[in-house]
Amino acid sequence: MLQIKDLTFSYGTHAVLEGLHLTIKEGQLVALTGLSGSGKSTLLKLIYGSLAPNNGQLFWKKEALLGPDFNLLPGAPFMRYLAQDFDLMPYTSVAENISQHLSVFEPEALAARCGELLRLIDMEAFAKVPVKKLSGGQQQRVALAKVLAKAPQLLLLDEPFSHIDPPLKSSLRNQLYQYLKKYKIACLLASHHPEDYMGHAHEIVCLQEGKIAAKGTPEGLYNKPPSISVAKLFGTINKLPFKLSQKLLPGLKNADKKPLLIWPHEWEIDAGQGNLAVRVSGCFFRGGGYEIELSTAKHSKLSERTLSGPWYAYSKKAWPLGSQVYLYISLEFAKERLSHYK
Repeated sequence: MLQIKDLTFSYGTHAVLEGLHLTIKEGQLVALTGLSGSGKSTLLKLIYGSLAPNNGQLFWKKEALLGPDFNLLPGAPFMRYLAQDFDLMPYTSVAENISQHLSVFEPEALAARCGELLRLIDMEAFAKVPVKKLSGGQQQRVALAKVLAKAPQLLLLDEPFSHIDPPLKSSLRNQLYQYLKKYKIACLLASHHPEDYMGHAHEIVCLQEGKIAAKGTPEGLYNKPPSISVAKLFGTINKLPFKLSQKLLPGLKNADKKPLLIWPHEWEIDAGQGNLAVRVSGCFFRGGGYEIELSTAKHSKLSERTLSGPWYAYSKKAWPLGSQVYLYISLEFAKERLSHYK
């Protein structure tokens, strides 16, 4: 189990992390998300021991994790860290990079382990190829196999799929997460991209200005976003201002005057009637349907300044540009959504 207690870190006078508490259990996959500069990479470096905290404590089980003030080299035998620079040996082969830290005194075990990891990253055909001849995405896959080679108990991954082509990315994610589950490897994964973790993470931790803004299951945070800043980390969302929500839903009680957050797929879109009259200003095919961009209908009684658009809705069919449509949400839905805001 990884325990982080009251962790604080700053670069000079710039505070990066403030009073952070976090626990990761054995075999648990925790996704770390937040805007650039929120402290994701810094937290991984503090856990690994590349940086020393100003205050706070870090433990793996009962063992204190100490930084560069105590250790000449960062890391520990049970821990591996995949940084964004990959840390590979460019003039040696893929197989040699993967097996760098494995014992050469057990050649059969070394070959078996290397083969297993080459299959995991789908690069068996590149075993003897020098790393410098690989693409950025291929190098990232080799770096991932390298950090798994000695079967760590704790894995720290910083944007581990950022250079990998979309057709391979999905299968590689699935294979990696199945591997982590099989061997009960705890993993803290930092990523800007929700698709990297939404279907697999046990918990998501959202960082904002060096503090934990929210944490919970993927389903919980997405279906019941506690704030607009947290919701935006998962994709495009509509923000219905308080005054507008009161006009459209007169029975909605909202003493704190919070805006109403609505995902594009949560609107019902209709040509005949609804809460909000809008016109279609964009229609974009997204594979399983269309993302519809909307703005205020010309004859609407609501002024442009009342809205925080453009609005976005999801539709199974395309809508002609310039056409008037209506967006609808129920009063029951609005009440439920407001009940989860901070």
